[in-house]
Amino acid sequence: MGKLSSILKLRPYIKKHRLIFVAGIMGMLLGSIISTPIPYIIGIIMDKVLIGKKGYSQLYMYVGIIAILYILTYVVSIASRYMFVKINNLVVNDLRCSVMDKVMELPMSYLANTEKGYVQGRIAECSSVGSIFSPSYVSIILSLTDAVLALGTMFAINYKLSIVVIILTPLFFFATKLSMGNFMNNTKEMLEYNATLNGECFEIINGIEDIKILNGKSSHLKKFNDKLSKLVKSSLKQSKSMIVFMGNITFINNFGSLLVLLVAGILILKGQFTIGLYTSFSLYIAKVFGSVQGIGTLGTMIKPVCLSIERLYELLDMEDENTGKTLYLHEQIRSIKLENATFKYKNNTKNVLNNINFEISKGEKVLIKGENGSGKSTIIKLLLGLYNVAEGKILYNDIDIMLINNKSLRERIGIVSQSIFLFRGTVLDNILYGQTEKKLEDVKILIKNLGIEEYINKLPKGLDTEITQNTSGVSGGQAQVIAFIRVILFNKDVIILDEPISNVDVETRNLILGILRKKDFEGILIVVSHLLEGMDFISRIIEIK
Repeated sequence: MGKLSSILKLRPYIKKHRLIFVAGIMGMLLGSIISTPIPYIIGIIMDKVLIGKKGYSQLYMYVGIIAILYILTYVVSIASRYMFVKINNLVVNDLRCSVMDKVMELPMSYLANTEKGYVQGRIAECSSVGSIFSPSYVSIILSLTDAVLALGTMFAINYKLSIVVIILTPLFFFATKLSMGNFMNNTKEMLEYNATLNGECFEIINGIEDIKILNGKSSHLKKFNDKLSKLVKSSLKQSKSMIVFMGNITFINNFGSLLVLLVAGILILKGQFTIGLYTSFSLYIAKVFGSVQGIGTLGTMIKPVCLSIERLYELLDMEDENTGKTLYLHEQIRSIKLENATFKYKNNTKNVLNNINFEISKGEKVLIKGENGSGKSTIIKLLLGLYNVAEGKILYNDIDIMLINNKSLRERIGIVSQSIFLFRGTVLDNILYGQTEKKLEDVKILIKNLGIEEYINKLPKGLDTEITQNTSGVSGGQAQVIAFIRVILFNKDVIILDEPISNVDVETRNLILGILRKKDFEGILIVVSHLLEGMDFISRIIEIK
């Protein structure tokens, strides 16, 4: 896990913004070239100006040259770093969109058995991927240019001392690389515990009302603390390995510099070297050792990012719910048929449905009846392609649902589910959700034709009533009516109503039943309910046992 080759998976995202990426690299390379002469000029100042002639004019000239080089390096550095900050944001946002798009395409068999907070934690890892484009990481890679230019200049200054540095360089590199120890394993463990903790946070926040009602604070807090303790221990282990690593680097760097000082001191005493050239040489050594140190640690430092990339691609590479479903419904749904349909949920030992058989044709108003737990809602999920049957078949127009693209299927089916979920926005936004062809006027006309203007006007601001979170802002019955208006507005081939009158007030119940009696449905109407009262408009009953 955490292979450096994982970075190559980001190529499509980088390619999209390659001009910015190339501009950033060219800028950093240019900055390296501009800054290369500076240490050498500093050595000249020491030998020829400060120790030698001691002339003010030469000092001003050399300092002026260095100042100009510093200014040019500064300008180029700022511009190139901004390029990488920009590509960081662009790539992370593109990746985040790709992951969210994929999550919404994943099969319900995966999503229903995975903590939502855990998935949310995976999506949040997109941000850590962006660090691969941080100027600090990129400058480490490009510091090889600095090192090569520095070595070339060092050989021009003194080849004997340069050979010492070349001998030290691989030792410095491998010592740096080996000193990381268990850092990667600790990082992987910490990421996993963090994702698990996110899942626990999500569950607590999502179920806060039930936790209060059932006095479940103690048990949930205990679970939260247990997972938090594991994360803290893992984080401390990771921090400890990093502290040891940094200590080792400092130790190796100090002794390397000390050895160079020893050799340079001997050469100076023999008259074969000068203090000014040693000063220049020391500055170039810092560039070489800094580059080697950076390259030695880069692989390990980047591996957490690579690990995040791999974790994200575990999601991106998963088969989505439309894998193998290549047929698109281009004609109206005329019939729905279940042939020996059998189904059980993952990790369940008992079947929810056993050998269910029925057929519904265009123009029928069918009631699917059964006691609670008989599998009525499961049938709806199967009809919508949210889950696949374990055995048997579901056919639309005599076409196996396993071949039909889910998006094209759901474009022809409207549903009012038992648990209504409304999105943030106005009532109108929720009615129009999922399509662009209908407008405000279409909604007003439909409300008038259904005779529910008075009901809608009872909302605080009518169609402009704000819904802040889920159904917050409207009652359960009002949410049911909003979803009901939405499904009728779409004019789908199939309309499914899941327990439309079970959990609503009398006014809403009478309103919905009144519409169902009067409304002519040209396609298929399926009502799922364990109640028969008021269902006199139904043409046929299918009982699930």
